[in-house]
Parts: sequence; C-alpha cells; structure tokens
Amino acid sequence: MVGSVNFTNKELSIMGAILYSCEGTKLRRDKRRKNDIYHWVIEFTNSDARLVKLFLAFLRRVIKIDETRLKGQLFIYDDLKKALLEQQWSGITSIPLSNFNKTIVFKSKNGKYKPNPNGTFKIRYHNKEAFKKPDFLISNTLQQ
Repeated sequence: MVGSVNFTNKELSIMGAILYSCEGTKLRRDKRRKNDIYHWVIEFTNSDARLVKLFLAFLRRVIKIDETRLKGQLFIYDDLKKALLEQQWSGITSIPLSNFNKTIVFKSKNGKYKPNPNGTFKIRYHNKEAFKKPDFLISNTLQQ
C-alpha cells in the first residue's frame, strides 16, 4: 500500500534500492571545480506522486535521513500554476516550502504536446554516508 506506505523495512529497502537504481542520480563530479570534487547527493526525480512518496518513505525509514537536509524541487511548464503546484507537492512530500530549491519553469512546447499537469518533482539529499547506502542495498539484494 503506497498511500500510507505499509511495508516492512526489508520490502521498503528492496523497493527503494530498485527505484534509486532506475530513477536516481548517480555519483558525478563537480566540473566547476579543479579538484576531484564529487556530488554525494541522493536525487530521485519523478512525476508520479506515489513513487515519490514511496522513495521518501525509503529515505526516512531505511536510510534514516536528517529532515533538515532534505530538499525538493519542482519542474513545470509556464502554463501551469506554480504556487499551487508547489503547495501540492509540499503537502504530498511533507517537505516545507522553505526547503524547496527554485522551481524550474520551461516554456511550453507546441499545442499538440500535453505536459504533465502536476509537473515533475525532484528529491535531493546531500550526505556522503547516506549516498553510499542505496548502492550497498542494491549489491546486497543482488547477492541473495
């Protein structure tokens, strides 16, 4: 059940690891700096609120994140109501608007294209130790 996320921690670990493996941002270098600086950030982007809630449950219950470091970011087209969607996603994710990064607004394409009316949401969590956990869970799951 995704709405209230009634899964065992083991089930949630497996689902979270799979979601991250498929939709999560992987380790990357910061090319703006001369040193070998990496982005140790867990990112998950999706437009399906059920998957976003499931991944957040994984972060909160399995990874045991510090909520103050959790960020959200919305991607929408210019014909959508930005403030309304920000409020909606804040309610879905329980991430306060003060922890949202700037909403990215794209220009609408042609009239034939119908963008997602809810936009796309990105979860972002900066923490090197937490970053290593999903990969560890994926490796453990594959070895079983």
